[in-house]
Amino acid sequence: MSSKIHVDKPLSSKYILELLDENPDLEVIECPQSLYQRTSDTYIDALNELDIEIIVNENRGRPKKYDSKLIKKINEMINSGIYPKAVAKKLQLDLKTVYYLKDKKLKQGPKSKYSEDTRQEIIKLKQNGTSVKNISSKLNIPVRTIYHILKTEKTLNKGV
Repeated sequence: MSSKIHVDKPLSSKYILELLDENPDLEVIECPQSLYQRTSDTYIDALNELDIEIIVNENRGRPKKYDSKLIKKINEMINSGIYPKAVAKKLQLDLKTVYYLKDKKLKQGPKSKYSEDTRQEIIKLKQNGTSVKNISSKLNIPVRTIYHILKTEKTLNKGV
């Protein structure tokens, strides 16, 4: 229930009645220019008679859901040492939202289980024609991991 809502569907008599049922204290309807132009003058007049103002949003795209004040608060909390999970709980936000809105980059994940020497040995063996299955048996590393290391190295070499 809100006194101000944003609509992203064309205003029809049925949709207006749904909006009024869901929001009995409705005062303002915000809509994009394109929707306003397609709305019948009859509906606009009816809304005006109900003292519901229609604001045409000149900005393109969906309006921002989170304001700069909230983003600043999230970053202050994280910078003060509060974990993102606690920030999410305190501000009643989804944890993914907190991660999305925070300024700092995420910390790098755990380091590879296999050393750079082992990775290079895998690459050399593969370049010399050894099958992935034989590399796996020789080094006691799962086949899937061998493929992952080879794919990662291939991607890194392409970027250079």
